[in-house]
Amino acid sequence: MALSGKHLRVAAGVWNPWVMMEYDQNGRLVNSSGIFIEFMDIFARKLNFTYTLVEAADGEWGRILPNGSTTGMIGLCHRNEVDMALGPFSITYLRSLIIDYSVPVYIDNSGIFLPRPTRERDLASFAKPFAWKVWIALFLTILGSMVLGVAMEWFIRQWGTMKFEHNTQLFRGKTWPLLTFKPDWLIRLLLLEAVEIPPMIVTGRLFLGTWMLVALILSSAYQGVLTSLLAVPKVEIPVDSIQDLVDYGKIPWANEYGTSLHQFFGDAKSGILKEINDKAFLVTACYDERHRMKVEKFAIFCDFFSMEKIISDDYGETGQCNYYIAKESIWASSFAFAFPKNSSIIPHFNKQVTMMKEGGIISRYRQEFTSNATACMVKPGKEGGYSTLVLSLSDFGGIFLLFLGEKNSIFHEKELGVCRNTQVEE
Repeated sequence: MALSGKHLRVAAGVWNPWVMMEYDQNGRLVNSSGIFIEFMDIFARKLNFTYTLVEAADGEWGRILPNGSTTGMIGLCHRNEVDMALGPFSITYLRSLIIDYSVPVYIDNSGIFLPRPTRERDLASFAKPFAWKVWIALFLTILGSMVLGVAMEWFIRQWGTMKFEHNTQLFRGKTWPLLTFKPDWLIRLLLLEAVEIPPMIVTGRLFLGTWMLVALILSSAYQGVLTSLLAVPKVEIPVDSIQDLVDYGKIPWANEYGTSLHQFFGDAKSGILKEINDKAFLVTACYDERHRMKVEKFAIFCDFFSMEKIISDDYGETGQCNYYIAKESIWASSFAFAFPKNSSIIPHFNKQVTMMKEGGIISRYRQEFTSNATACMVKPGKEGGYSTLVLSLSDFGGIFLLFLGEKNSIFHEKELGVCRNTQVEE
């Protein structure tokens, strides 16, 4: 019947939740569990075989080195040291030259997994409603208008056709100095403050009226945009692709040791893929690094199922979304069991895997282990739930710095005044 009680040597490595292993204090395997272990137990009953788990000494999943040698569990299959390997292994062309696969168990993508971007505190947040070009243009406009206003005042006093007795004007029953322009009017208008006395000359009134309209538009726009930024803070997403990761330069990245992605980047001879490989550090598994990557703020290249499981488990524990999956998919791959070339047991396993897929068992397992991830599969800042933005001291840091700078300058001016008065008395 089927395999007639044959004993199989099965290569396996830890990949939560597919295969999990427990060891004693001496490092000996004492227990194994996971989705694929359950599958193997079912297969063993139906196909009449027993099995023993075998681990690769180097801890790799399997790469093909430039000298033609192979590593990890793929190497065990290539050298016929085992009868099959659980994996699951991504199906690649290079691997298919030296081993055989079962029918695909499932299809998945690989991408960039990183700590979730959050709203960053910014000392210059009060300046964010306008772009820096607008601020520069506004400064130059104010400066130019002040120069023009002073020139206009001087010209009218020197060559104006209208003469005012004693250079005074009557306004609201009081006598005021004759004015066509004052530089502080521009600042007052931008701050929506009243002007004490308007100019009596038509040229000055036209000039002041134009600035009143400009100040109204600028102040309304600034207040409206600032209100929206505070009410709905925008979260910047610095990394959504490999190019973003390299260009951003503030997030280190890691690759899973001995995997198909390790091979993929390692085989690159030039370009951005080689840069990714040269600057990456290696980790054992994406799932094992889930806590450290939050603290140390680094990215990992891994499969989407592992990313979604980490997000799901973390959300179940904390109720928060702490991770982010970049939009760009690096590649898509089918995952399957691995066997030595021309293995006679492949057709038996293909039949069992196909029956499980048709019954929806594999899809049900994947949904079960990633059910909580749905809440976090949205853009950062768009997570569900109600939250109130509480402005902290750091949000107003830039304003307080300006305030302190103003106080220091006033204090400095007072010191200079005291020094001058002392010199005069002497």
